[in-house]
Amino acid sequence: MPRWTDRALAKPSDLDHSVVMPYGMHAPGILSAIEDLYSYLQAINQSSVAHGYERLEEIMLPAGFSGLMSELSVRAVSHALNTATPGVTRNMRSGGRPDLIPRAMYPNDAVHRGEQGVEVKCSTSESSWQGHNPETGWIMVIQLTVDRATSPNYDRSPTIVERVLLAQLEEKDWAYSGRGEGSRRTPTASITRAGRDKLGAGAVYQRGRALGVPPAPITLPIEI
Repeated sequence: MPRWTDRALAKPSDLDHSVVMPYGMHAPGILSAIEDLYSYLQAINQSSVAHGYERLEEIMLPAGFSGLMSELSVRAVSHALNTATPGVTRNMRSGGRPDLIPRAMYPNDAVHRGEQGVEVKCSTSESSWQGHNPETGWIMVIQLTVDRATSPNYDRSPTIVERVLLAQLEEKDWAYSGRGEGSRRTPTASITRAGRDKLGAGAVYQRGRALGVPPAPITLPIEI
């Protein structure tokens, strides 16, 4: 198999056990979720290559791959932490928010707009984090490195989780810019420096932490 179907490695020494996490979530569970992501990507990409296709990172457009990784991350974190107390599970409501909700808090583990839980987003490009509206509550951001540059493509490195950031953001951590009368531009809200600092302080996983490698800049491009 070519290198791009290798499995990335997640190290326990890259965890920060001091980060405060809600709903019984814990650092070893985050590591288990990362390992689950790596295992799944390797399995699906090996199968894809065996069938004569490229790996998912090449087949899908970047935005689509980010969306898929967000969905997979929700599933992986839910699977790893649904036995905690009280534990979190996937929000089973289509289009519901947040993505992860406290287990058994809402009927059938489904809610359209819950007050409790964790919104999960993945980032693969370098730009500011924006959304249509300010998001308050717990936010988890999973920063990825996706090798789309190495040539030949079969020598590309597997997708890597650089950091898992977790913080409770308030409305004041967002700068809202609506749209003028008659404008058709989509309203946006951007995270402020204070909000980025909160996320940086909540880096429960940071690749290279044990080696003293400085973290990559906080670049959170996913619309929420």
